[in-house]
Amino acid sequence: MEVARAQVLHGAASYSALNKATETVRRQAAVLQVLFPHVTLDDLVDKDRAELIRLLSQSSSTNADLPAERFVVASSVSDSPENDPSALEESDEADDSEDRHWDESAKDPATLATSDDINAIGLAGDRRRRSYLGICSVGAVLKALFRLCPGAKECIIEDSKLWAPVQPDDTRPALLPQGLAMTPLLDSLRELRYITFYFDNVHAITPFLHEESFRAKFTIRDQQGSSWLGLCNMVLTVGSIASGSDTAHIHYYNQARSYLDLDSLGSGNLETLQALCLLGGYYLHYRNSPNMAYSILGAAQRLAIALGLHREPPTRNEQPNPETRGSYALRLETRRRTWWSLYCLDTWASMTLGRPTCGRWDTATMNTSLPCTLHSEDHFATSLRASVEFCHICNRLQHRFAQFIRISVHEAQALDYDLQRWYDGLHPVLQHTTDAPPRMSVAREFLRNRYYNARLILSRCFLLYMAYEDTKRRHPHSAEQQMAGMCRSIAGETIDAIALHWVPNRTQVWNAAWYLFQACMVPLLSIAMANTSDHAAVDPADVSAWYASLHKALEAFSEMRPWMRASDRAPNIVAVLLRAVSQGPDGSIHTPSVTDGALNLFGMSDEFLIEMDWSELPNDENMFQSLFPLT
Repeated sequence: MEVARAQVLHGAASYSALNKATETVRRQAAVLQVLFPHVTLDDLVDKDRAELIRLLSQSSSTNADLPAERFVVASSVSDSPENDPSALEESDEADDSEDRHWDESAKDPATLATSDDINAIGLAGDRRRRSYLGICSVGAVLKALFRLCPGAKECIIEDSKLWAPVQPDDTRPALLPQGLAMTPLLDSLRELRYITFYFDNVHAITPFLHEESFRAKFTIRDQQGSSWLGLCNMVLTVGSIASGSDTAHIHYYNQARSYLDLDSLGSGNLETLQALCLLGGYYLHYRNSPNMAYSILGAAQRLAIALGLHREPPTRNEQPNPETRGSYALRLETRRRTWWSLYCLDTWASMTLGRPTCGRWDTATMNTSLPCTLHSEDHFATSLRASVEFCHICNRLQHRFAQFIRISVHEAQALDYDLQRWYDGLHPVLQHTTDAPPRMSVAREFLRNRYYNARLILSRCFLLYMAYEDTKRRHPHSAEQQMAGMCRSIAGETIDAIALHWVPNRTQVWNAAWYLFQACMVPLLSIAMANTSDHAAVDPADVSAWYASLHKALEAFSEMRPWMRASDRAPNIVAVLLRAVSQGPDGSIHTPSVTDGALNLFGMSDEFLIEMDWSELPNDENMFQSLFPLT
């Protein structure tokens, strides 16, 4: 026993020593990078002290004309993305004299915001310093595109003036004849329907509620505390969105807000935490309030830790009473699933931010067990376990992108290998469309979209570096060119998969359209790069493939439109940018192809898709009111 204990202690000490040594080497490398930003380590190894001092003085004189504040923070090791990803992070025109600020408060809950700074739709015409976003954000892609194609920014500014404004919705739709009030029976039936939509379309993604227990408590309308009412109204809020209603969510959100105020954070219980998960993980993103959602999930994580969800409870003696044993197992599993659902929601929401992970998972201080199956057909546990394993990889990806030094090709390839290995190892119920429960199809589509998006973000940074280097007339390494090529291939696969598998449902279209928009940024940027670089180095077949992918995406957007929010501008943005990058020096629109002719995809000319007025597509409100009369 003593020998075994000594071995364990020795192993722990060795692991700790390795971590310290690794951290020391990393810090030393960072210092060297600051001192010698343009010199490799191999070039420094054989130099003596005098040569190193001379190199240091040359580096100092080279950077003497730059603003002094660029050398204050460790992130500013160089003005080139070779060493400093921050060169691509934020808008060139942002006014550094003012602090960052934004306003996503729900002053008018009946109106959804038409844009937000994380989705970067307002980036073109807004000179304010918005929230911090890193290189893996959409804003970084648009910044690179605007640098290569300045006319694209002007196109967005001018066209956005013609977009129809989003009209505020009434909190309760007038579906009944005037003077006829909604009876309690109809009200209850409608809410039961929203609950069913929630469990059919959202629960499989983050299964932190026990459906039978929730429904049983919902039927008991008396003696219910504010925490439960906050959770119940958030379920109704999200469920009403899944049902296709344009307006019901506003009523239930207003109800939930009355229970989920600052005072609710002083009431530590699982129901409050679960309500915050729905608020920050789903609904505030639906309202285009991602920074507010980011803050809410941060508060939710603190609340979860205060509740002890980050630690596995001590093992207790087996209960002789089967009912007591089952109740304890259910309560324990609910705690686990709530913790891991929060972890996944925070990871997914942060994928395109480029912000630090803030220690959302630390194996040295957290040991919550992964979800366990409660019965043989408990596919929800399988889904959540797969999401957790995926988020572990994404957590490492986010942590790496938030660092000061540019990610290497080797690091990116290792992470991409882990992502592919994870996807290949998914349970069949999450990979195949046949013989899978209907509810699991939702989780399957979400996982596929997020898998493609993670790989896209991982490789997209190399495309951004190439775009930046094109403007500086630098030539990237062949390995980086391969990563950029992989990014373009993944973008094409993403567009193909979404166009093939999207489901006509409000919740799933909201998810699919966002990932489709991100995928479109890659061929758009690639076309802009092709227009400004050496044309001999660009294969016309590749350019034709990029145009084909964009036209396919625009057709998918057109088909999705009845299930999209009125505030969604993704189709408008893609169409305007496509027109901008397709314009020649004389302002004419030209679509390159192998035969140098029009693509005429889908039986229509290129100009028809490019110049389509997306605001004239059918409005979805009337459609859903006729399909679902209780909405």
